[in-house]
Order: sequence, then structure tokens, then C-alpha cells
Amino acid sequence: MTTAPDITAFLHAQGLDPHGLDDPDTLLWTTRDANGPIASAALELARPAALLRSVAVRPDRRGHGAGRRLVEDVLAEATAGGIRRVYLFSTDAGSFWQHMGFREVPVPEAAAALAGAPQVRRYLADGSLATEVAWRRDLDAP
Repeated sequence: MTTAPDITAFLHAQGLDPHGLDDPDTLLWTTRDANGPIASAALELARPAALLRSVAVRPDRRGHGAGRRLVEDVLAEATAGGIRRVYLFSTDAGSFWQHMGFREVPVPEAAAALAGAPQVRRYLADGSLATEVAWRRDLDAP
């Protein structure tokens, strides 16, 4: 599977890198309207944990709950699929993630739990992991 060109363009426009979204252990969610993607989110599976990434909302739809609803759907599906912890990296949206039930954790914790995740491998390879802020949410068993 390859990432749809409109999703790639959408993520680039939001300042996000779509690298690794076509990995077989990565699940991608997108909501759309007549103008294209509204919001996106992806999970890189590293059972029993996962990395939430590529969460973006089109600027004209921000502040209307599109991102929150999509993240809630992703987390519900992750829980149903046996994921027990979800991590993410975010340096500038901490208050949003706290509101969504995430708490800041040490970056090495996230990197160890997600060692096989494409985004973590890339961050380790290019040295950018040191500049990240890691967040974690523990999920309830179904």
C-alpha cells in the first residue's frame, strides 16, 4: 500500500512528514469532505504499545473537534485491537494531548517501547529523537 498523494500533500502542508505511513504495521485514518482531507491520524503498531502520529487537522476545521473525535476513534480501535499504551511525540501541542488524557514521559521510555516503529527508527537514525517530547496514554482493557 502506498500513501495516497492527497494525504501526503495534506501532511506536508501541516508540517508533518508522511515517511513510514505505508509500512504494513501502520494504520491510517482520514476524514474527508468535498475539499479533501479534513483530519488524519496514524498508529504504528509495536504491540502491546503503539505510536500515534501524523495527527493533523486542516486549518479551516481546527477548533471544531475534528481532531479530538478522530483521536478518540483511533484510541477506541486501538483498545479493541489489544493495544495497552499509546505514545506520541509532540513538542508544541502538549495542552491538547493533556486534555486527551496523555501525560509527558521520558523520551527513552517511548523509544524503548516503540523500538520497531518506523518513526522511532527514523528519529534515531537522523538524531532528531533528542529534540522530541514524549507523551503516553494507558488504555483500558476492552
